Amino acid sequence: MGCCNEPVTLLAGVPADPSQHVNFERGMVLGVDDFRQEFAYLSGRDRWLARDAIGYGTLSGLRVHAEDGGADGPRLHVTAGSALTPGGRLVCVGADQCALVNRWLAKPDNAALVNRLLNPASPPLSPPVSPPVSPPIPPVNDVGEITLHLVLCYADCLTRPVPIPGEPCRSEDELMKPSRVADDYRLELRASPPAQVEEEAVRDFVRWLRANVNVVDVSPPSADDPEGWLARLRDAVRSWRDALTASPPLSPPASFDTLGDFLFDLGSPSLDVPRGRHGAFLRAALRFWITELRPMWMAMRCHRPEHRDLDCVLLASVTFEVSWIGGSPSGAWQVTGSPVALHVDERARPFIASLRLLQEFALAGAAGDDGGELDDPLADMFARSFDGGLSGGMPAFAPVLRPPNGGTRMPVAFTDVDLTLGTAHGVVIASGGASKLTVSLPDSDARSAGRSYTIRNVDIGALSIEPASGVTATIDGKATVSLRKATALTLVADGVGGWHTIAKG
Repeated sequence: MGCCNEPVTLLAGVPADPSQHVNFERGMVLGVDDFRQEFAYLSGRDRWLARDAIGYGTLSGLRVHAEDGGADGPRLHVTAGSALTPGGRLVCVGADQCALVNRWLAKPDNAALVNRLLNPASPPLSPPVSPPVSPPIPPVNDVGEITLHLVLCYADCLTRPVPIPGEPCRSEDELMKPSRVADDYRLELRASPPAQVEEEAVRDFVRWLRANVNVVDVSPPSADDPEGWLARLRDAVRSWRDALTASPPLSPPASFDTLGDFLFDLGSPSLDVPRGRHGAFLRAALRFWITELRPMWMAMRCHRPEHRDLDCVLLASVTFEVSWIGGSPSGAWQVTGSPVALHVDERARPFIASLRLLQEFALAGAAGDDGGELDDPLADMFARSFDGGLSGGMPAFAPVLRPPNGGTRMPVAFTDVDLTLGTAHGVVIASGGASKLTVSLPDSDARSAGRSYTIRNVDIGALSIEPASGVTATIDGKATVSLRKATALTLVADGVGGWHTIAKG
């Protein structure tokens, strides 16, 4: 028999769709699926907003460092903190966490992982049974260096069981059901890092702008050329565009592994942008990133996953030496080396600076104590980012103040040790009485053409000015120049490999 008012669509058991919310109507009978659907919609919008408008990575804390655990061997320490995953989930580690690495290595699954890293062509350590046999047999290569990736993942757990009414004669586990779903996390050591396609693409886009865009002085400034700029930008991603539109589709699909880069360098000549038009260029470049590039590499598009590991973020890569200690059946992997060391590398970790920090950074120096003001703090910050990387521990986009009486206030650096100059330096004063000191110049190429430095020797016994290690520039045709005490000189780059003295004092 059937029900005369049987609904057309049965919602029971249908996965919640985060793009839909419940259409509440008078007389509607709401069930568990309706409440789950409404929650999925609200939660999905929060996650969508987070990942599209903010990004993903470490928000606070979660510092990773190695410690000496004494007789238990080295351990990894992760401080309390929070992160945002590529899927838009917030993860909170409420207290510091520690892991003894030797104990981790002693577990059969982890020992098998180490064996696969050091013996990729050998059979698994344990017979293919579940759970794995412990202890494993000795490996072929019993010593070597491995790199593991420390990953933070979102998890949840059911908690707070409550009595549930229902039919009689139920089993005990059917009498109680969890009433809450609690946010949780997992910290894992993996052989491979999580997919960070969007993070790596963002970094490569900025690196491409720094390496391929030259801000040049043109008098009078030329007119904007947005179509020309976009054509050069599109050239840099032509391999991706061709691969994604290939028919039939490529197998395997286009990826960094198959193509080797996200944006390919222009080479020489690179893209010249008049200094007076760099704001218009940045607007065009950022629009190009948002409308054409980012959609190719996003972790999720609306609610559709594009890459794996949406709920995990990389914290660090950890490299250490291991040895197989003992024979069979009592052997195990242990961290070795002299001294025993875990090398923690956090360079690939994605992180997010708060909007408040970026706001203060952009406004810093906008008004000095004497009333000096930046002409345009944000534009100046971006323009200077094209001039090279960080150097000498100073920001590449340190603000330039315009004093009320005109002119330019140059950044001044005092040093009593060897110093490599970068984009943040202007005037360098060497003092402190050292017997010897070296000031190193960057390369003189198209990006540094017209850049000048003033260097003064106050009381250094022997001050040498020379190109940095690996740089082929010359100074007035020489490999090095000496600067006596109580003298100064100003150098300028010609952009084709040479630095020239334009003033002495």
